[in-house]
Amino acid sequence: MAKKIGIGILSWNAHQTLKYSLESYKKNGFLKVFDQKLIYFSDMSEADILLAKKYGWQYAGGPNEGIAGGMKRLAENMNCDYVLLLQNDNPIIENAEFSIAEIQNIVNLLENDTADLARLRHRWKVGEGFADVAKYLKYYDVKILSNEFDHAEHGDLDLTRKPYKKLLKRILKPHNTKRFKGRSIFIEEKPEEIYADYIEKKGDFFIIDSAVIDFTDQCLLISKEKWLEIFVPYIEAHPSSRSPNGFQAPEICINRKWWRDQHFKVVQGRGIFTHARYDGSFRPEHHTNNK
Repeated sequence: MAKKIGIGILSWNAHQTLKYSLESYKKNGFLKVFDQKLIYFSDMSEADILLAKKYGWQYAGGPNEGIAGGMKRLAENMNCDYVLLLQNDNPIIENAEFSIAEIQNIVNLLENDTADLARLRHRWKVGEGFADVAKYLKYYDVKILSNEFDHAEHGDLDLTRKPYKKLLKRILKPHNTKRFKGRSIFIEEKPEEIYADYIEKKGDFFIIDSAVIDFTDQCLLISKEKWLEIFVPYIEAHPSSRSPNGFQAPEICINRKWWRDQHFKVVQGRGIFTHARYDGSFRPEHHTNNK
């Protein structure tokens, strides 16, 4: 029996941003690949309900529990085997044909245990608040710059070769030296050859060891069971003292030694979503912020 795939959005206020994302999904036409589409509203309002109804989405809601709590409630309200967990600021930027194939191929990789979870944020059109490349360049020089790398997405990057300075940094901070290797997929032409011990290329996809790439809750595709039975319990059992607005954030809780030691297989393809806010940004100084 074919596995059911659901798409879920976590949203809090930000109606302009959510409307922009929903409109991009409607125009794209990729939603036909999903068996369920649902928006979970934190502090749900009448305006939220009207917006969900306008675009033909199911909806549910409850008190604001932050990103971690909201992503848990979102998954709990979905009736499917695999869930694509989005936030209201993740519009789609690839066409329907490519997007549907990307999702179906990733589900196949998850289903046959080639991967444990997937990142669907675009590799090149990364959008607002993406610092992975800048951090990678603090430790490594680029071997071969990918032809698809888009400088405009990253602001002012220093691509100057500084082998000795970066070698010293790698010696002084071995922790970051290893965990930043996976970020090479966002700038290098052949990261699987540079870091063959941690990155494998399978067709159009990279399979990356979680030892070298951080967890992200941006555009996450995972089995519902794995999210609710492995990741959510870990977050709840290991709260962080760094709690934005008093709430737990999955990225902060999960990106610890536990995540790296599990050696989860993280799949990343070209990606299909970006990050764009239209109700004001938590990073107003970022060069891609839509003021």
